[in-house]
Amino acid sequence: MAAQCATDSDDNPLWQYALAVYGKPGVAQHLLVGQDQLGLDVLWCLTALWLAEQKQVLTPALMQQVAYDQWRSSMIIPLRALRYRCDKTHDAALRKALLAAELAAEKRGIALLYAGLAGKGVMGPVDDCNLDELVHGNLSVLTDRGQWINALAQLCWQSND
Repeated sequence: MAAQCATDSDDNPLWQYALAVYGKPGVAQHLLVGQDQLGLDVLWCLTALWLAEQKQVLTPALMQQVAYDQWRSSMIIPLRALRYRCDKTHDAALRKALLAAELAAEKRGIALLYAGLAGKGVMGPVDDCNLDELVHGNLSVLTDRGQWINALAQLCWQSND
């Protein structure tokens, strides 16, 4: 069945952006370091980058996404924890299935974020913005690790030069 509107679909511009950026050399590894060592939410990091490219400012108020928070805590995090507990050698098939389920849960999480942001009316650009400043500002809402932010920005845009 076709989606009623763009925010009803798990396949939305934010998801397409997330796939493209995550697939750039070094980005996935850097985001996973942020997740595992700094406790960052990869989906929010990707959303912060996407918002910057959309000339949008990420604010703490925009991060109030109850549906996403509930989904993340009830689905994404438990699936990830189960996958991490699997032995890479002895439980390879189960680990692969859990990874696929985790990815599906993350895709749904992105859809919830996209719908939540659209519902807060943030889909119009701000005037006189600088992409570098927006990227750093948006990611600074998530972490105060400037070196990590700078490295991520460089990885994301090095191939665009």
